[in-house]
Order: sequence, then structure tokens, then C-alpha cells
Amino acid sequence: MSIASDIRSYADKAVTTAQAQLNDVTGQANDIVGKVSTTAKENATVLTDKVSSAANDLRASAEKAVNLDAIKAAVEPYIAQAKGYRATATDRAEAFVAGLKNDKRVGKLVDAAGSAAGVVVETVQERVVKPVQALTNRKPAATPTAAAKPAPTPKAATKPATTKPASKPAARKAPAKRAAKA
Repeated sequence: MSIASDIRSYADKAVTTAQAQLNDVTGQANDIVGKVSTTAKENATVLTDKVSSAANDLRASAEKAVNLDAIKAAVEPYIAQAKGYRATATDRAEAFVAGLKNDKRVGKLVDAAGSAAGVVVETVQERVVKPVQALTNRKPAATPTAAAKPAPTPKAATKPATTKPASKPAARKAPAKRAAKA
């Protein structure tokens, strides 16, 4: 046998041995990954079940803790009081606005503000009042301003009024510096 054939023989044996060891390590790694994957899946399932159970228990205890009827009964006097304030404030505001509308200087501004206020009132009704009424199973009260007046129509765009800035604010003096002691 020649040296070249001996080297080839040794190389073939080394490659075969290395391949066998690599296959063995790969098999062991696959087994470990399979075990870890199975364990992780089992742990995830257990945790999911525990979280769902805890959430259901929390929801049930919250429903028991919140007595909606008691809350409604406690809030009713405040709602009645707020309605009384609303009526008084509405009457005063309407009287004030009527007085402003008669003034030539601010009549146009009041009309513009009134149309903007109508949009705000409608938005509050849609986004706040109606969802709260649906949640508390209360029937909506008729709103005299929304029911009596049709929706305001936007006026044609006009050139925005330009305002002159007021006189410049007075300059402030810097505080006096203390003289250094010698």
C-alpha cells in the first residue's frame, strides 16, 4: 500500500466517523428541541387556561361588586338637580344671547357662535349622552333646542376679519445687580 492510499483510507474513516457523530448530535438536538417544544406548548396551554379562568373569575366578582341599581338610585337626585341647573342656565343664556343679538356690534358674532354651538351640542349628544343613556337603560329626554330648531346651515365663507395687535407690552427692567463686596 502506498502512502496516498493510506491517507485516503484514514480520511475516509475520519469522514465516516465525523458524519456518524454529526448525525448523532443532530438526532440528539432534534430530540431536545422536540421535548422543549412539547413542554413549551403544554406550559402555554396551562397558562392560557389559568389566565382565562382568572379573567372569568374577575369578571364575575366585578359583576357581583357593582350594584347597578344602587348606583342608579344614588345618582338620580344629582341628575334631577343637574336638570334644574340646566333649565336655569339655559333661560339665562337665552336671555343674554337675545340681548347680544340686538346689539349691532356683536350680533353677527353671536349668530356664528350659535351655529358652532349647535354642532358641539349635537356631537356631545351623539358621543356622550346617547351611550350613557344606552348603558343605564334610560330613555332620552327631548331636547328643546335640537327638536325645535333645524340644523344650522353653514354660511358662505367670508374673508376672516383681521385684527390689529394691541400696543406692545411694556418692557420689563432687569433686576439690579449687587455690587461685589471688597
